[in-house]
Amino acid sequence: MKPWEMIFAHQYAEAAGCYESQLKNNPEDPDLLSAHATALLGLGRLAEALDEFNRANAIASLRRKGETQPYLEKIGSILWLLGKHDQAIQTFKAGVNGILDGSIKYADNAGGVSHGVLLWYASVTAADADAKNHALKYLRKLAKKPRIKEWPGPLALFSLGLKTQEDVLAELCDTNELNEAINQAKDDLLKRRRLVQALFYFATRNRDERNEEQCHKEMVMCANLDNPILEPEWYLARAEAK
Repeated sequence: MKPWEMIFAHQYAEAAGCYESQLKNNPEDPDLLSAHATALLGLGRLAEALDEFNRANAIASLRRKGETQPYLEKIGSILWLLGKHDQAIQTFKAGVNGILDGSIKYADNAGGVSHGVLLWYASVTAADADAKNHALKYLRKLAKKPRIKEWPGPLALFSLGLKTQEDVLAELCDTNELNEAINQAKDDLLKRRRLVQALFYFATRNRDERNEEQCHKEMVMCANLDNPILEPEWYLARAEAK
């Protein structure tokens, strides 16, 4: 089994060991660093994972002349999990601002929605009105572009009240029934990855509307799905569920 396959099989310690051996020969390989960081994150070794994602991000950014910051979402999410909420918000803002000023040219398929919705979650949870306004203004700008149809674009439209929960579920799983969507996601990794994000932001909307009981229920639903590995929202939801 290859190390990346070990991660998806939740054999995080074995994967981390393999990557540590490979990094001895290629210590500046950003792909190896980020994969090692992913294994460390699975093990709950947050500070070490943060260091590896920071290194991977710095090297990848340097090689692309600053036009990409591929791990900002992971870095900000781990900072949040470590209780460094102000730093996390600033990290999510850095992604948003980089897209806005054109310094970051490579983002998700929807043009950088992931930065904005994570900033929305963090600002709602921290009751930071300025950061929330910044996130929503940014998402409104992205919503006007054709790429908003690509995932995770529907989450931006949901955060802005332009799509309902049922709309998002129908796009994901051809059903507006949450239980059916969850059943489909159990055996379909792509659907599970996207449903994890959808549930997380459904919960965020409920928090924003001061329905904390429903927010918690949806965070628990999200965390109860099998770890999709690549989405930081799952780790954030797991912390919320606890």
